[in-house]
Amino acid sequence: MTPKVFRKKNKYAEPVAASEVMAAVMAGLGVDAEQAQARSRLGHLWQNWNMVMGEDLAPLARPLGHHRDMLLIGAEDAMLAQELHLMSGELLERVNAFMETPFFNGVKVSLLMGKSGLDVTACNPLPDEDMGWRAPRAVIPDPVQASGVFLAEMAPDSPVARAYSRFAERRARSKR
Repeated sequence: MTPKVFRKKNKYAEPVAASEVMAAVMAGLGVDAEQAQARSRLGHLWQNWNMVMGEDLAPLARPLGHHRDMLLIGAEDAMLAQELHLMSGELLERVNAFMETPFFNGVKVSLLMGKSGLDVTACNPLPDEDMGWRAPRAVIPDPVQASGVFLAEMAPDSPVARAYSRFAERRARSKR
């Protein structure tokens, strides 16, 4: 099948389907029809990622793309990456069912590290991200000021009392 060549038409011409235009563009770039169809299917996968993965899994497993027959998935942290790696069989099953063919043979999970996914949710940030929410900084407490005040209440033969006594003595020596 030879792709149509599109020329500028008059204003009364009928609308043309975007898939036909894309097929012509891909043919012009030297991409065969099979590759163009595969790219189109991948585009549909990224657009429907939430539906394919389900609402509980989609925000956790973000699509990063593919490399040959390997599906690339991103995770926010290492624990989640490990869980997704263990679920790779289920992820493959869901994606290949959507593609209606065994398109991928493996899953590679890596950390997002600030990268955005190819799914639609990457364009629409979550409400917390939109408001500039940041995790609170950890407050580092001041060093403990041991004065030995609690020694009177402790049993003198207990290991805790002996350790506290030594700690208080060292703190007192370091202040001199």
